[in-house]
Amino acid sequence: MSRRIAWGVGSAAVLLPLLSSAPADETTSAWTNDLAPIEAGDWNYDRAAHLLERAGFGGTPAEIEKLSALSPAEAVDALVDYEDVDASQLPAFEPSGIYPNGHKFRSLQEIVPKALLTGMAFGIKASQEGPLRFQPAINEFYTLLWSEHMEMQRAALWWAERMLNTPRPMEEKLTLFWHDHFATSQSKLMNYELMLAHVDMLRRHANGNFRELLVAVAQDPAMLIWLDNKDNVKGKPNENFAREIMELFTMGEGRGYSEQDIREMARAFTGWTTKPVETVDDKAEFIDNPKLHDDGEKTFLGRSGKFDGYDAIDIILEQPATPRYIAGKLYKYFVREELDQTVNEQLARQLVEANYDLKPLLKTILLSKDFYSDASVGTQIKSPVHFLVSTCRKLELDRLPGVPDYVETSGTQLGQLLFYPPNVAGWPGDRSWINPATLLSRGNYVYAMLFPDPEAYPAPDKVGPEGYRKIPLMFPEYDIVPHVWSEESQKMEPVSLAQYDRHLAGLSAGMMAKKEKNDAEKPDRAPQMMKPDDSQPKSRMSQIAHGEQFNLAVGVYTGYVQAFDRVKPRPRTTVNVNFSALAEQGQVQTAEEAVDYFARRFLSVPLADQRRAAIVDFLTGELGGKPLDFTQAATEEALRRTVHLILSAPEYQLG
Repeated sequence: MSRRIAWGVGSAAVLLPLLSSAPADETTSAWTNDLAPIEAGDWNYDRAAHLLERAGFGGTPAEIEKLSALSPAEAVDALVDYEDVDASQLPAFEPSGIYPNGHKFRSLQEIVPKALLTGMAFGIKASQEGPLRFQPAINEFYTLLWSEHMEMQRAALWWAERMLNTPRPMEEKLTLFWHDHFATSQSKLMNYELMLAHVDMLRRHANGNFRELLVAVAQDPAMLIWLDNKDNVKGKPNENFAREIMELFTMGEGRGYSEQDIREMARAFTGWTTKPVETVDDKAEFIDNPKLHDDGEKTFLGRSGKFDGYDAIDIILEQPATPRYIAGKLYKYFVREELDQTVNEQLARQLVEANYDLKPLLKTILLSKDFYSDASVGTQIKSPVHFLVSTCRKLELDRLPGVPDYVETSGTQLGQLLFYPPNVAGWPGDRSWINPATLLSRGNYVYAMLFPDPEAYPAPDKVGPEGYRKIPLMFPEYDIVPHVWSEESQKMEPVSLAQYDRHLAGLSAGMMAKKEKNDAEKPDRAPQMMKPDDSQPKSRMSQIAHGEQFNLAVGVYTGYVQAFDRVKPRPRTTVNVNFSALAEQGQVQTAEEAVDYFARRFLSVPLADQRRAAIVDFLTGELGGKPLDFTQAATEEALRRTVHLILSAPEYQLG
């Protein structure tokens, strides 16, 4: 009989003492805050594993052995100097083709007036005969809206699989760092191509020169839109980018600049803009428009002159706060949250002396004794993306599972969806990643991955939120034809209202119980979107809607149906791992050896003695007290459940 151990929600609190309770070693304890390079005699398998965990997404035993066979300097060089590593086998993102009419997403405020004047919107005829005259334009609006989000979610899966398979792990780890640092989100851009181009720009500059990276970011169309510098013009400066480039991107909040500096610097960036991307033929590009630039004298950060954006960036880089902030943030990302002031000054000085080239700084950090000290090893809480990718990497998978779904898990349940940082400050990170709910979700994800049940996990990218999928039943007077996703035809198929009602009842009662819970935890915007409050002042657009020129409820549902058909489905793959074969390769014979083998394979810190004993007892019971017999199916089942316990333990959340 199979038995289960539940760590319980209290396990989240266990993480706090774990962060500081690793067994102390007299030598490595003395390494704290020591930037001197680790010596060859101190280099071993465990330290190579730590390097791969922090500078990438963990490694398999074979990858760790290969790295540990190098000298420390060679190992760090192999990760940091990744340009010579061939990554051509990594597949490019394959678009679904969400713009069949040649037009991209635009706001209703832009589209409705044009539709009224010209009869055209989004490249299609915006009107029709009969009731809801302008419904085609509204339908296409919502189709593009949902398609943009769904395609971006496909791109999030693609990027995560790139992290999983890349031979350049530090390239993707740094790109993820800069994505968080220069946080830009699809939630505002609503153009997945701009977001992909933005992240690709970050990847190209990830380990290069920080000044060149900063200029590229300032001129990136996605950033120009995200922080409104596209609207920053002479006579009407927009301060958003000027504020954030100092506060979040370079100097740090409140470190040596004033509100007046922000206002003056905004004038320096006037004229750095981009043109709207409305059709597939429009090219997103940076435009330095001299007619929109304020060429008058400006004074900020103690300097005066007729500065432009390039000058502003150079002046920012001259400020002592900038190298401290950038070096400190990289240190916290790769080493630990606690940053000694002397260490910060040393790293900042090195960054300046290298003219802001990042490689020397990165190598100093990753080679330092401090990086391998007790204070640093196994003291970081894994981000959701790192948790999911590293788990699959250590399982030697080449695909992220579709059951359970990576996108739904990372975003809805764990709180980190690539391309969707919550705001310009990025993800809070660190201890915010873990609470009782997210720790339980992490364990549930591992269980669903190791024991996949596709029937219990309907394709989440082909089922709309609860409030939206009920629209055909809520508004029968509009004769909305309900649709459901067909795995056989791989498209949305029409059904009768009676069939649809039974379909939704089945989803709510059985397979969709989990999804309904997730939907219920999120704000349901459907009622507000479909039924504006009559007490609110009515815009011209809402007056038209109330006059039944179009109906938003019809558009919301129709948009979902059409978007599901436009966007390629995410693969419904399941995990195929033979744990008996892994244990046999590790020459494991007993339950105790098996627990220790898998703990060392997956964990950065040892299991607590009591937890280790409980897991050994569990596996011993599953095996009936007998040695492992790899010819028996029951052995595979027992090992799989044991690995689930290890990967659900508080220790596994640390890297």
